[in-house]
Amino acid sequence: MPLSARLHGTPDRLPFAGHFRVDGSAGSVAFSVAGAVSSRCDLEVAFDSARCVERALRPIKVVDADDKVSLLNRIWAAIVSIDGFDLGPNRGEDIVALIAVMDGDGIGIAGTGLGGVWAQHNKGLDPLVAGDHPLLGLPGRPERLPGVLTLDEPCRIVIAVPHDHPVPTLQFSGIERRCGVNP
Repeated sequence: MPLSARLHGTPDRLPFAGHFRVDGSAGSVAFSVAGAVSSRCDLEVAFDSARCVERALRPIKVVDADDKVSLLNRIWAAIVSIDGFDLGPNRGEDIVALIAVMDGDGIGIAGTGLGGVWAQHNKGLDPLVAGDHPLLGLPGRPERLPGVLTLDEPCRIVIAVPHDHPVPTLQFSGIERRCGVNP
């Protein structure tokens, strides 16, 4: 199973407005990014802003010589290099992103605007971070690369909720649908 980052939809009428998702892999190196931008704007702005993020991330090349840290640096550089005017009226200050990167040494997770992060396994969901953890916080494009959470145990699916929709627990039943994934 490939690495997959998933952002839980908001409890609004249009839970996936402004959502984006990009994946890439080669050999033992992989990345997956899921997020949202301009999600509180009208649908056209949200759609265009999300596609702009996807266009910035798709050209990232994954080669076996890469490691998760250099890959993560390239992903952040691509997000930061997007012209703010292309990210809606908030200029990207409302971007929420979950980034999972993997190499032969394990998995790293970084993000912005997250309210909670879980690992999905065959039997359920395990919380990875809670409370005042540095991975959780306000949205926006940080000026510098945030810290990376390194997982001790392998996990191929990582799920996050946005900072303004934190929930103490997620229900395993129907999680794919609530993350916009058609199983």
